[in-house]
Amino acid sequence: MKSVLMEFFEAENQRDWVKYRQYISPNIVWELHSPHNNKTIVGADNYIAYMQDVYEKYNNTFCVETLLANESETRIVAILVNNLGEKSCDVFEFEDGVIVREYEFILD
Repeated sequence: MKSVLMEFFEAENQRDWVKYRQYISPNIVWELHSPHNNKTIVGADNYIAYMQDVYEKYNNTFCVETLLANESETRIVAILVNNLGEKSCDVFEFEDGVIVREYEFILD
C-alpha cells in the first residue's frame, strides 16, 4: 500500500482529481485536526470537493518526509512537508486496496 499511497500523493500534487478518486473509498472518512480547525468529512465527493476548494486558495505541493507502515500495510503514517516548510502527520487506513480513513494532524 505504500506505493498506492505515493501515487495518491502524486495525484494530489498534480491536481488530478480523477486519478485521485481511484485511491479512496466512496465512504472515506477524513478527520482534520489543526490548531485553528477540526473537521470530519465523509464521502469521496465531499472529500474531493474540499480538497479542490483548498487548492484553489493555496497552490501548495508537498513531499513525503517519513513513511511508516504496519506489516500488512493496512495502516500507514506519513510525515508530510509542504513547499512552505509546514508539516503534517497523516494516518491512513486501507481496506481492499483503497484508503477508507485518514486522520490528518497539522503540526505547524
